[in-house]
Amino acid sequence: MTVPSLSLLGSDALHEHILGSVSDGIHVIDLQGRVLIENAASARLLGWCGDCLVGKNGHAAIHHHHADGRLFPVEDCPIFSTLQDGQPREVLDDVFWRQDGSCFPVEYRTAPLRDGQGSIYGVTVVFRDITERKLAARMQAALHGLSTCAHDCDSCATLYPQIERLLGEVLPLRALQVALLDEGSAQLQMAYQGGAEPPAGARGLQPRALQRAWQVVQGVGPCQGSGSAEGAWLGAPLRLGGRIVGALVVEPLEDARPCTEAQVRLLQFAADQLANALERTWREQRLRFQAQYDALTELPNRHLFEDRLQVALGQAGRRREGLALVNIDLDKFKPINDTLGHAAGDALLRHVARRLKHALRQSDTVARVGGDEFVALLQPALRAEEVLAVAEKMRAALAQPFELEGQRVEISGSIGVALYPQHGQDAESLGRSADAAMYRAKRAGSSRVQLA
Repeated sequence: MTVPSLSLLGSDALHEHILGSVSDGIHVIDLQGRVLIENAASARLLGWCGDCLVGKNGHAAIHHHHADGRLFPVEDCPIFSTLQDGQPREVLDDVFWRQDGSCFPVEYRTAPLRDGQGSIYGVTVVFRDITERKLAARMQAALHGLSTCAHDCDSCATLYPQIERLLGEVLPLRALQVALLDEGSAQLQMAYQGGAEPPAGARGLQPRALQRAWQVVQGVGPCQGSGSAEGAWLGAPLRLGGRIVGALVVEPLEDARPCTEAQVRLLQFAADQLANALERTWREQRLRFQAQYDALTELPNRHLFEDRLQVALGQAGRRREGLALVNIDLDKFKPINDTLGHAAGDALLRHVARRLKHALRQSDTVARVGGDEFVALLQPALRAEEVLAVAEKMRAALAQPFELEGQRVEISGSIGVALYPQHGQDAESLGRSADAAMYRAKRAGSSRVQLA
């Protein structure tokens, strides 16, 4: 193949070679706004075949609207302005429109064309597609945003939609889902399902999302898939240390094209940030639970119960309602604990806690405040008869035999009841009245309910 020498090329051929070799798009526009010349890169970027753009009004063909769909008046166009005043311009963020009606972000420079007398006869526009650069900037912003919101979030419930919003600025997603593994059942449960409301009759959406989450969990790595009519999807596992606790799934993507490596890495980064936030949230929840609940029975402890009692007393005073404080002391617990051992004693206390909770209403609270001492708050409590009926239900529940390690054991409870405001108008006086009533019940033979 003979390579032509520059000296042998004519001026027109040399110009064509130069224009064809430039990777930036170039077109020349005359004073009437018509495209005079378009290089190969411009044709490729704008989607016009050959010289199809030549002879057309450049503004009407490729610069007619802003990115948000607003009309772009020609008198506001920087290219038109250069034609008018002869001043070169640099525009760092704009959009050009392709022949198929889509747009893409560009930066461009304009330069006036002058004849020998210095009169302007056109303008040269040199432009480049900045899609990748803008995407990289959005990716960087998304990475920073994900890290920041995961660190600052108060709860995962508020974090999920923030992650969806940040990913939606980079990934063409319509919805984000978070599925978490339930430790007890080892099954995935949907923790968050974002996006628009599912269409009527779309009851299979959640099972399908869980199936995709399972693929991610079982694959232990980012997964991509195509769901035909539902579109493509992408998922990443939620890792805590060496274990998988769930999956982050975006679906369906707006097109079926595979995601780029950068998008896959971004989703995995989002999953890692979410996993860290989950770990912190769960740790804080455990610490709060340990500070407020009895570790053995999972009932409120003394501190939490006293807080609830103070709140209840304030409400009762404002609403002119009654409430009741109930003290429960187990009878015959110590011999069982000594005979069968502490493990059996602990199991018995857990059984006792469940029976007491079952005997109360949802508005009531029962707490463990000592070894075999429990206390209950009944709110609202309007009449003594109602309170005594609930206390009797608790006594009867404790009087039923318990099964411990294949052995039948029996205990009972001595119960003292104090009413607000009859037996005390503050927590201290009400507690003394309930305690005194409980000791009278114990001295009377145990397994009794005694009103103060």
